[in-house]
Amino acid sequence: MTPSAHLMMSWLCGASTLTTKRERIFITVAGLTPDLDGAGLLIDWLSGTTRYYQQWHHIYGHNLLFAIGIATCAGLLARTRRGCVWLMSFIAIHLHLFTDLIGSKGPDGYQWPIQYFYPFNDTGFTWQGQWALNAWQNQLIWLLLLLVCIGYIKRKNISFFELFGDKLDSAARALCTRLLSRYTRQ
Repeated sequence: MTPSAHLMMSWLCGASTLTTKRERIFITVAGLTPDLDGAGLLIDWLSGTTRYYQQWHHIYGHNLLFAIGIATCAGLLARTRRGCVWLMSFIAIHLHLFTDLIGSKGPDGYQWPIQYFYPFNDTGFTWQGQWALNAWQNQLIWLLLLLVCIGYIKRKNISFFELFGDKLDSAARALCTRLLSRYTRQ
């Protein structure tokens, strides 16, 4: 699944249950953190000789222990409803893992295994039906997530752009509202 789909999906986990911006951001960030293990890509690009991306991605951040640790951090940082923030962070991370499991096949046909029980067991889980990262299924899911996020702008006047600052969030909500009002008038 693409990072933007992970972003919207994680943000919706928080938006569906919590009313404070701070807690929605914690949950969204938690849902994105499994891809920190993809940092090897940058190191590989800079060095030109390493293969850390292939060695690390879907291992260090895509497992149960990491999910518990990140959800615990998010819960502890929350000011209110800590248990809810922990649970929704845990769910957001697992949605990330699940969507990677079903829709992250590389262009070369490689299926990224999820080493869920790492470091206790390094057996990787794959699904034989895994579709490519650019497959129509992922594009459809991305579109549906976007439509649900637009619905939140219309109904609750909140958007996932709140992660990037008040000015961008305000501009995105205003643009969406303006486009929606233009579309509904016609």
